[in-house]
Formats: sequence, C-alpha cells, structure tokens
Amino acid sequence: MVLYSIVVRRNSGGAPRYLVRTGADGPTFPPTKLKDGGDLYQNLDRIFEGDFGLPRRSYYPERELPTLDNAPAGPHYDGLPDRWLLYPVIVSLTADARQALESAPNAAWLTLDELAAASAEPNTRAIIGWLLGEGADHLSNAPEQPTMEARANHWARFHEGGVRIVRGESVKNILGSGDRAFNLRVADPYLPYHRQGLGFTWSFFTPKDRQDLHVHGLPAVEIYGVIEGRLQLWWKPMNARGVCVWCHKTLEPGDWAEVEPLNCHFAAWLTPEGLGTVIKAAGTGELAGVGRLGVSGKTICDWSSTRDTEAEARQKRCSNHGCCVFPPALHALMAEYQKPFPKRDYARISELGECTKQ
Repeated sequence: MVLYSIVVRRNSGGAPRYLVRTGADGPTFPPTKLKDGGDLYQNLDRIFEGDFGLPRRSYYPERELPTLDNAPAGPHYDGLPDRWLLYPVIVSLTADARQALESAPNAAWLTLDELAAASAEPNTRAIIGWLLGEGADHLSNAPEQPTMEARANHWARFHEGGVRIVRGESVKNILGSGDRAFNLRVADPYLPYHRQGLGFTWSFFTPKDRQDLHVHGLPAVEIYGVIEGRLQLWWKPMNARGVCVWCHKTLEPGDWAEVEPLNCHFAAWLTPEGLGTVIKAAGTGELAGVGRLGVSGKTICDWSSTRDTEAEARQKRCSNHGCCVFPPALHALMAEYQKPFPKRDYARISELGECTKQ
C-alpha cells in the first residue's frame, strides 16, 4: 500500500490546485510506501518532514479516501507485490507550511488537468481519474486550513497515555479552528479524540460556541470556569416563575460558578475573546447529553429550539412551553447570541452586561 497525500489550494476564479512532488520521475501527489506498524501520522511525517522539511503540527490528515487498485503498468516497489493499493488521504496545511512550500525546490501546485498532462505515471493518473469521477464529492469540501477535528485528533494521537496534558496553546489552536466546544470527555464518545465520561463531561469553549438556555435534571451538576475574558451567567430555579426571579453574575478570569440541578441557566461572553472550561457531572448514570430531564439530563428552553427541526424541538422542549418571561437584558443577550459569531454586536452585548452588572 502506498499513501498519496491530497492537498488542495483554491484560487478565486480558477480551478483548484494540488500539491505535487516534483522530481526525475515527473510530478505526482506526494507519496510514501506504508511501513508495517506505522500509523497514518508517522507515515505523513515521512512525506512532509522528510521530503519537504515542514515542522510537525503544520500538516494534518483530514479524511482517508477509499483505496484503489494500482495500475498494472505502473512502477513497482521493493517489498510490494505486483498488485497493491493506492491510499489517497486529504491533508490540510497551516498558512506557514503553504508559504514554505512556495519556495521548496521539489514542490509545485498544479490543477488536476495540468498534472494529468505533465505526468505519465499510471498510478498518479488513476488517482486523478478517480478524483474527477467518484471522488469529486470528497474534493468539493476538502478543507485547506486544518479543521478543529484534525487538530484535536492530532493532539489526542500524541497524548494516549493514562495522563493527558493539554497545553493552553493547543487548546487555543484547536478552538481557533472551529466554532463549537472542544469536548475531551463525553458520556457517549462520538469523535476519535473523545474519552468516555462515565457520567461526567469536560470541555473548553469560546465565544464562537453558541450557547443555549437550558436546565439539567438531577443529579447532574454543571461547573463553569473562566480562563480569559468575561462571562455573564443568568439563572433561576426551574420551578420559580416571574421575571424578577432571574439572577445574574459576571465572572472574571479565575472565577468559577457551580450550577445545581434544576436551575435554568444561560451563559454569554461579554467580550469577543474568551476561553472557559465546563465540567458536567452526574452522581449516577450518564446524564450528560441533550434531551428530556431524567433521560439524557438536559432540556433546552423553547426560545432556542427554533434551530432544530420540529421533532427535535418537541423532544427537547421545556415543560413550561415558553411561558416564562425573561428580563429585557437577558432576552436581548439571548437574541444577539443566536446570531453567527461574526455578525454579533459585541458593543451591544458589553453594554447589556455592564448595565446589569452585579
């Protein structure tokens, strides 16, 4: 099996270009023969560190594509049988890595048509044909910059032991590549870098992660910690009614807040930059998901369920069915927070937070 890295660069108004390794045999997608016992990351090191001299953490595997049979007329490699597999993998690069490759003597950026015209190597041409046919959908959304999942998976790969250390720089790089929370532990892991929470979850979040107003059932407790920025927390007991029962506090760096079960609460960053951590723990079971109280442990208020389908909204809907009245400042905060992050008015958010500061 030979790994071929597929790295895309999109140009405004022109066809996408792909990184190729140049040499005496002509241009090709950067390849390496897979070594026994070597995982994907180690094999990519041989290409990007070994062939191109790039530093680690400047290239990230994004998606493994279906393997293809090699072309019988293509070259043969020591240790491989006559029939072997082509293994294309979509890889993203940081901006610094892309810049470094501009002056690399063994690198070039070609369109698929240009590569097909310049390369007579049958395996390279076989990959081009597949990418232009069955693989077109894979290329249409292939990321250029490292995604949050790719960065998080890379971090997890090199922190596999019984003690995992996540440095502040890593947290910021991972969160800076996405628009949601970086969950390290969840009740039911669904991404490669997750670990089983066994009733407790742990994550980091920034203002990009859109918050909702929600309530946890017994016995789940939620804890917020502020590392950078200013976070305003609103809450009231679930069974309390009336606009005046809502309370709020603004948390500064180093502050923590513990929210008991059956307390409706909403958190909003008052600054466009912020970094916090959230821990959700249940005394028993796996009450750390989203759903009805007593089933998955978290119910979303009606005001934010419009992001879901009607069926999802019914599943998550609060038993008060939106009958609560919110304080005007809280209502304005929630409305502003449902906008995409780049479109939020943080001057308005800060003003709302300051006028209600306690």
